[in-house]
Amino acid sequence: MIFLWLKRFFVLCLLLSCFVSSLALIWVRHENRLLFIELQKLQQQNDNLSETWGRLQLEQSSWAQHQRIERIAREQLQMTFPTPQQTIVIKP
Repeated sequence: MIFLWLKRFFVLCLLLSCFVSSLALIWVRHENRLLFIELQKLQQQNDNLSETWGRLQLEQSSWAQHQRIERIAREQLQMTFPTPQQTIVIKP
């Protein structure tokens, strides 16, 4: 009698563990899908940011060209090169 009861209890425990295991598997796969979708979004954002960074570096290099700086200094700031009479050489 006790053996039969233990056998049924054991079978019930096995069925319950299979049910819990299958629910856990479903939950893990669902979380995996959500994380994969988030990963794809982050990779797309990374690609967009990398592209923007490249454009900004190109723009910075064009803004920092010597000819442009010299032109702005002459036109907007009315700067000129000093004459030899205005140049003072300081020796250490």
